[in-house]
Amino acid sequence: MVAVRRSTLLLIVLSALVWCLGSASAAAAMRVVIGTSVQGRPIVAWTFGSAHAKRKILVVGCIHGNECAGLAITSALRRAPVPNGVQLWIVPEMNPDGTAAGTRQNAHGVDLNRNFPYRWQRISDPVYRSGSRAASEPETRAAMRLVARIRPAGTITYHQHMDLVDMAGGDRGVARRYAQLAGLRATCLTFLAGVETGWSNSSFPGTTSFVVELPAGAVGPRALARHLRAIGGVELGQRSGSATRCDSITQAS
Repeated sequence: MVAVRRSTLLLIVLSALVWCLGSASAAAAMRVVIGTSVQGRPIVAWTFGSAHAKRKILVVGCIHGNECAGLAITSALRRAPVPNGVQLWIVPEMNPDGTAAGTRQNAHGVDLNRNFPYRWQRISDPVYRSGSRAASEPETRAAMRLVARIRPAGTITYHQHMDLVDMAGGDRGVARRYAQLAGLRATCLTFLAGVETGWSNSSFPGTTSFVVELPAGAVGPRALARHLRAIGGVELGQRSGSATRCDSITQAS
C-alpha cells in the first residue's frame, strides 16, 4: 500500500513538473497582434525570450508581398533557441494584403518601404508609390509603433532579389558580420527616401536596422542554416569592421 501511494505521489509530482515545463515553454512564445492591414488582416508578431531581456532583436520576413522568401527563415527561426539575455521579435508578414495578392504594394497600391517618415518624398511611380503622406498606411504605422515600443538593438528585414546585405546605417559592423556568416556580399546601396532602415536608424541612435536582399527563388536548406547562424550573430551582438565605412568583407567565418 505504501509503495502504491509513493508511486502515485511520484506520478503526480512528475505530471505537475511536465505541466509546469510545458507552461513555461508556451509562455516563452507569445503571439501579439501589432496592427491590421488596409483590408483588416492582422499583422502578427511572435516574441520569444524574457520581456526583461536588455537586448531586443526584430526580424521581418516579408514587407513586399512579392518578395517573401524570408518567410522560410522566420518560420525556422520560431523553432530555434534564443540566447539568454535576448528577446526576439518575429514579424513574418508586415504586408499581409500584398502577400495575399502577390504584389509588392499594399492594398492601397503603396510601397510600404517608401512610406516611412525619414526624408519621405512623394513618388508617383506605381511600383514605388510612396502614399499621400508619410506614414499614411496602417501597416507602416504598425511597424513604427513596434520599433518605438521595443527599440530593437538590431532589426533585420528580408527583401529580394539582389543577393546581398545592405549596410544601411546604424553600426555597419553588425550588418557586415551578418553578411560574413550568411555568405553574402555586404555593401551600401544608394540612399532611398522613406525606407524603414533610414527612419529606424535616424530615430533610435545606438540601434541598427539593415536589409538582407535574398536571391531569387526559395531559400535552400544550406542557405537557411547560414541565415539562422547569422541571426544568432546579431542576437549575440557580433560585429565586424568599421561601424561607419562601407568596406565589404565577404568571406564566411
